[in-house]
Amino acid sequence: MSSAAFPDNIDQAEIRFLVEKNADGIIVVDDEGVVLFANPACEAMFGRAPESLIGSPVGIPLVAGETTEITLHKPGGAQVEAEIRVVHTNWGRRPARLASIRDISARKAIEEQLRHASKMEAIGKLTAGIAHDFNNLLTVVLGNLELAQRQNEQEPLARILDNATRGARRAAVLTERLLAFSRRKPLEPKLINANVLVCGMSDLLRQTLGETITVQTVIADNLWPIEVDPTELETAILNLAVNARDAMPKGGEVIIETANTELDEAFAPLDAEVKPGPYVLISVTDTGTGMAPEVLRQVFEPFFTTKLDGRGTGLGLSQVYGFVKQSGGHVKLYSELNRGTTAKIYLPKADAKMAPHQTEYPDHRSGRLPVALPGEAVLVVEDDDDVRVYTVSSLRNLGYVVFEASDAAAAVQILKCEPSIRLLLTDLGLPGGMDGKALAMRAQSIRRDLQVLITTAYAGNVLIHEGRLDRGIDLLSKPFTLSALANRVRQMLDRYEPPNRTPGHILVVDDELLLRMMLVDALSDDGYRLEEAGSFAQALEKLDSIGGSLSGAVVDLGLPDQPGDLLVSAIRTIKPNIPIILTTGYSDRDTTKRFSADERIRILMKPFDPYLVVDALRRLEGQPPTSANLR
Repeated sequence: MSSAAFPDNIDQAEIRFLVEKNADGIIVVDDEGVVLFANPACEAMFGRAPESLIGSPVGIPLVAGETTEITLHKPGGAQVEAEIRVVHTNWGRRPARLASIRDISARKAIEEQLRHASKMEAIGKLTAGIAHDFNNLLTVVLGNLELAQRQNEQEPLARILDNATRGARRAAVLTERLLAFSRRKPLEPKLINANVLVCGMSDLLRQTLGETITVQTVIADNLWPIEVDPTELETAILNLAVNARDAMPKGGEVIIETANTELDEAFAPLDAEVKPGPYVLISVTDTGTGMAPEVLRQVFEPFFTTKLDGRGTGLGLSQVYGFVKQSGGHVKLYSELNRGTTAKIYLPKADAKMAPHQTEYPDHRSGRLPVALPGEAVLVVEDDDDVRVYTVSSLRNLGYVVFEASDAAAAVQILKCEPSIRLLLTDLGLPGGMDGKALAMRAQSIRRDLQVLITTAYAGNVLIHEGRLDRGIDLLSKPFTLSALANRVRQMLDRYEPPNRTPGHILVVDDELLLRMMLVDALSDDGYRLEEAGSFAQALEKLDSIGGSLSGAVVDLGLPDQPGDLLVSAIRTIKPNIPIILTTGYSDRDTTKRFSADERIRILMKPFDPYLVVDALRRLEGQPPTSANLR
C-alpha cells in the first residue's frame, strides 16, 4: 500500500506500520460507501488487490457501533466468513467510517462441528437407551429361529422361518449401526495391514457390486500398519462401495486406493478432533452422479438417505463415521454433481511394527458347528430368563455340561463346588451389586485357569475406554446366534493348553500369498512358531536355516518351480517322523497312493478352512483338536 493512500495529516510512521502489518483487514469508506483506504490484509478478504478497491463502493453494510458477521464473496466463487467492527472517524477533512474485518472461517467451522457433535451425542444417548433391551429380545428371537431352522425339515415352514430370520437380522444390523455411529460399539482392534484387507475383499466387492461395476485397487508400497477392528473396517469399505454402486445405476468404476500420508497443522483446524501426524489413507472413488453441496453436508447424519425407494436406512455412512472417529481417525467426502464422489478414511499409523503373522482380517469361516469335547463344562450367568433358557439349551445341544445362575453370588458358589467348569459365560449387567466384569475378576481369583466370556447388549463405558474394548476382555455381543455362540465358546475353550504341550516350529510352503498368510494366522493363533516360503527353492533355504528345530510342515503340492512331493522327500531326509500336511487343488489317486503308507502325512483338498490344518497337525501330534471340523 503506497503512502499516497494516507491523507497528508496522517503521517505517523507507527500508525502506518500497525495498519499495514495488521492481520485483520482495515478499510475506510466515506458516507457514500466509497472506499478511501484498504490495507494489504484486505486482499485475502476480498480477493482483490487493495489498490483496486479504492474509489469503488465496498458492497457490504458498514453500520457504526455494531459488530456483525457476514459472508464475503470473492471472485471465482470462494467465500470468507468475516466479523466486522465499525467506528466513526475522519479521513483528512471528511467524515468517514473505519471497519476492522477479521476472517472467522476456521472459528465458524469449529462451532459448526461442536453443534454437530452435540447433536450426535444426544442421538448416541438415545441409541444406548434402546440397544440393551432390544438386543436382549433379538438374542431370543434369532436364537430360537435358528434352532427351529436346524430342526425343521418341512420346506414351506422353513421358508417362513427364513423370512423371519432375515427380518430379525436386519433389526440386529440396525442396532449395530446405531451403536457404531454413536461410537459406543465395542471395537476389538488388531494390528493389520490395510493392503491385505483390501485385496482380500476383491471377490466380495465384485459379487456385491455386480457385473456393471468394475473394481480397481491401487495399493501403496510399504504401507504403514494400523491398529483397528478389521471387521468394522471391512464393513466401512463395503458400505462406501455399495453407496458408490447406488450412485451408478448404469454402471461405472469403483477405485479403492491406499496410501501413507501426513495430516499437518494446516489440515487439523478443519476438524477439532483431528490430531496432526502420520495416517494411512483408504479412499473409495466412484464415477457416479455425485452430490450437491446441501446433500453432502448431511450425509453422515443418521437416517438421512437420498434413496427414495425404501432401500436405504440412512445409517451406512453414519456407521462409517462412528467407526472411524472411534478409531481415532478422520473421514471426509468430496463430491461434485455428475463428476462422482471420493470418500477418504484416515486412520492413525500404529506405533508397533508389523510382524508377518500379525496380519489379520475378518474371519469368514462357516460350516458345521463346533461341539463340545467329552466332559467340557460351562457356567452360564444371565438374569434374563428367556436369554438364559436359550443359551443353556443351545450349549447342551452342542454337548456341553451346563450349570446356570441368575446372579453373581449364585455363580460364585457354583464355581467353588464344581471344579470341572472350564468356561464362565456371563452377562455384563447382573443384579445384586456385582456386574459381569466384577464376577469375572472374582471367578478368576478362585480359578486361575478359568476362561471368561462376557455377553452384553450394550457395553457402555464399563468395558470400552477410548473407543476400544479393554485389554483382557472377551466379548460376545448380543444378539448372538447359535453359530456365533458355538464358535466363540469353542474358541475360548481351545485356548487351554495341556501342560505337556509345547507348540512346535512349522514350515508353511505355498505360492499363493493370501492363502499362505491365512495358514500362518491360523497356526500362530494356536501358538506355533512359523517359517514361510513361496517356492521349492525358498523352502530349501528355510530348511537349512531351521535345522533340527523343525517339528512340522504344511506343503502345497503345486509349487511353481518344483513339485511339492520332492520337498516332502527333502524334509523326510532331515526329519523322518515329523507331521506333514499336504494341500492340493486337484484330486490325484497316484499322489494319494504314494503318501498313504506314511502315517505322519495328511492330504487336504482346496478350498479348505485354514483351521482344519491346525486340527490335522494336532491329531498327528497326538493332541486334542481345536474344533469338531474333523470329527
